[in-house]
Amino acid sequence: MDDKEEDYSSLSLDERLVHKVWKVRLQAYDELAAEFEKSRNENDPVFTNLSLDVLKKIILDSNVVAQEAGYNTFVKFLIYGGTVSNVNKLKSLGIVGSICEKGLLSTRKNTKEWSNESLLLMLEITNDPNSIVEDILPYLTNRLPKLVTGCVAGLVSIFENFGCKIISPKPVIPCLTKLFAHADKNVRNETTKLTIELYRWMGDALSNILFPDLKPVQQKDLTAAFEKETGKPATQKRLTRKQKEEIERQKELEAAAAAAAAAAAAATTTTDGDDVEMTDAGDNYNQEEAQDFDPLEFVDPVEVLSKFPSDFESRISSSLWKDRKAVLEEVVPVLEKSPKLVTHDDYLPVLRIFAKCMKDANIQVVQLAANCIEFIAKGLGHEFSKYQSVVITPVVERLKEKKPSVATALDNVLDTIFGISGFHGGVLEEAVNGMKLKTPQNKIASANFIKRCLSNTKVPPKTAEIDLIMEGGVKLLSESQEPIRQAATEMIGTLMKITGPRELNGFLEKVDENRKSKINDYYEKKAQVKTSIGGSRGASTAPALKPSTSTSSRPAARSQPKPTGSFTTIPAKRSASSPVKRDDVKTGRGMTARSLAKPNLRPPSATAEASSTAQYSASDNVVPSPQSAASFEEITLLKQQIAGLQEDKNNLQHQQELNLKSINSLEESNKLYQDKNESLKRELDNEKRNALITSNHKDTHINNLKLELEKANYKIKDLEQEREISRLHQSNLAFERSNMSSSHSRNSFYKPNTAASKFMSSDISTGVKRLSIGSEENQNFASGNGNGLSTGNGTSNSNNNSNPSTIINANSFRSSMSYGSPSVVPTNSRESMDVDNGADWKRAAEVTMQLKARIERMKARTRAPLNLE
Repeated sequence: MDDKEEDYSSLSLDERLVHKVWKVRLQAYDELAAEFEKSRNENDPVFTNLSLDVLKKIILDSNVVAQEAGYNTFVKFLIYGGTVSNVNKLKSLGIVGSICEKGLLSTRKNTKEWSNESLLLMLEITNDPNSIVEDILPYLTNRLPKLVTGCVAGLVSIFENFGCKIISPKPVIPCLTKLFAHADKNVRNETTKLTIELYRWMGDALSNILFPDLKPVQQKDLTAAFEKETGKPATQKRLTRKQKEEIERQKELEAAAAAAAAAAAAATTTTDGDDVEMTDAGDNYNQEEAQDFDPLEFVDPVEVLSKFPSDFESRISSSLWKDRKAVLEEVVPVLEKSPKLVTHDDYLPVLRIFAKCMKDANIQVVQLAANCIEFIAKGLGHEFSKYQSVVITPVVERLKEKKPSVATALDNVLDTIFGISGFHGGVLEEAVNGMKLKTPQNKIASANFIKRCLSNTKVPPKTAEIDLIMEGGVKLLSESQEPIRQAATEMIGTLMKITGPRELNGFLEKVDENRKSKINDYYEKKAQVKTSIGGSRGASTAPALKPSTSTSSRPAARSQPKPTGSFTTIPAKRSASSPVKRDDVKTGRGMTARSLAKPNLRPPSATAEASSTAQYSASDNVVPSPQSAASFEEITLLKQQIAGLQEDKNNLQHQQELNLKSINSLEESNKLYQDKNESLKRELDNEKRNALITSNHKDTHINNLKLELEKANYKIKDLEQEREISRLHQSNLAFERSNMSSSHSRNSFYKPNTAASKFMSSDISTGVKRLSIGSEENQNFASGNGNGLSTGNGTSNSNNNSNPSTIINANSFRSSMSYGSPSVVPTNSRESMDVDNGADWKRAAEVTMQLKARIERMKARTRAPLNLE
């Protein structure tokens, strides 16, 4: 064994990394990880000479112990040598799929943690993190529940660390429905965690998309879980490498600007004020990102107008309220499932219909129409501001409804409109006009709406808006009904919380003391607002910012003026100010000791006089130091950089405007082409429909003519058969008459002919019956007696087994015909038939001619409609 171990150690690292003995591979993995830690930078030969295929084999090691060490090595590689190009190459090799298949479902704790960490590191390094998430999504449909659970848990960790601002949730949301329907409980539990994490960033937008496809029980559980997360801010716990570099760059710029400002201040003035505090560039990064995040940013806009019922306008204007209610019930789910709407459609006709429904006598129609307006307003966002004037007046006038469900629907519409445009666009004016309506419920609801607006607004109302609110509110304080006075009291108390009592004292001079006390009581104890005029001014003049821990500047100390006259001014404490926020530092003007002090703290008059005297006495003796000259050079350089950045900004803005114009023109042309396409489609559909109708009409007409033709053919055949039967019947009668005349003229020796005549008559009648059925052989019956007799014999032979007497009569007839007088009967029969057949043939010819003429007329009638077509 010792010899073998010596042989293993003598092998190169590349050979040991792929050795068949797992202990050798394990030792090689640990050795490679140690080399990664000792590397100088990401361009070290240990990284450049390493094949990335080896890393994939390392994390796919068949031995679980070696695989665990392999994931540790892979993590070290990403930490010390991970670059954008390396991560892109690893993605192309399918490393993400290998991590999902072998790492995320591992039962070993370290392997699972390191595999998850490797995914986070790859997301942190790469410039396209969404591509890594897209490589994970196919494994969510795998048949192994354990693999699906591990992948969902990995997605939970990804969104928990980076959030929806870095990782787009758009491709993940469609998978949630299938994951909630998974048979495995662990998969459903991890999916719930993922959904809650997405809800922290997206809010109700996720509920609107996801809930329609879930079971009621799942909706209830998620709603309870969402309520616990309401109000919690969504923060990005882990920054990408690109974000870290940006923060470091900002810190360096702020540090250089602060040092230059401090040096310039030290070279020109003295100060005995307090520190000027500044904010670190990366401290509020997550808060700014969260504020800029739009929950609907990753939701595709939906075109809903085409999904409305085709008979929407006719049914909404029906005289039956059930029809109006039914069509609105069909429209509400369409809008509810569409949290984001396309903005290039014209919603004005639809909103006018909904605004008209606000005056409907049926309150259910009113409630459903209000829900439709709310969904459209939320779906359009700020684009709804151009439509709000159409609906806000009818909604305010309908606030008279007391039923809670209807009143809530109307309040939601008004709150949504205020959230989009604030008090602008006539919102405040319409609400104040609502307080002037005669119905008490209108006054109460309008006052409550203004109170909600004041409680939720983050922008203090202007003076004109305050005057407008107070004029209407003071009038309501003198109303006879207590609910109206109470609503006005709460509205004025909320406004006082923003403006302060001093702003409203002039409006409340004529109000009785009891009502004033109620207003003050509500103002002090119950009113809740998110802004205030005083707080806004204070924030703009003296912002409270925390000191920077990463900003480096030279320490400064105060020194008294020397008697030699060389006057230097150095601040007593560290003074720093961002050049972006301090215009006086950028321009080099106003650099006095008082400019660095807090504006609310004024020094005593004696100190100020002494300071000003010292300044005037030593102003001519100030000699700029080399440090001051260097700081001025830095300021000049910063000015040049700022000017260049401003120029770049202007160029980018100009280019953006051009792009927006081109986009708008392209959208308009696209809309025109779409309209033309739709019109052509409608014309083509109409032509197809007309052609189909014409073709069906012609087919029906042709079928009718075919039926008539078939009937005519059947009738012709019937007439031909009747003619043939009548002819045969006449010839039969002639034959019977000839037989009867011949029988009387014969001797008694020829008496046996009676049986033969009977036989022949029965034979002829049988032939007639055959002709009536349609046999063509009976047409030769009249050509001669011999043929007729032979046919009769053939027919009678088939029936002679049951009648022996018939055979005897037939034989006697044949013998009499042969040995008697064979020429008598045929001659007489032919003569009689020739006499009768002359008249019969004439009659038959006439009937034939009539039938032919009749057939020609029928054919002409059938051809007439075809010729018209």
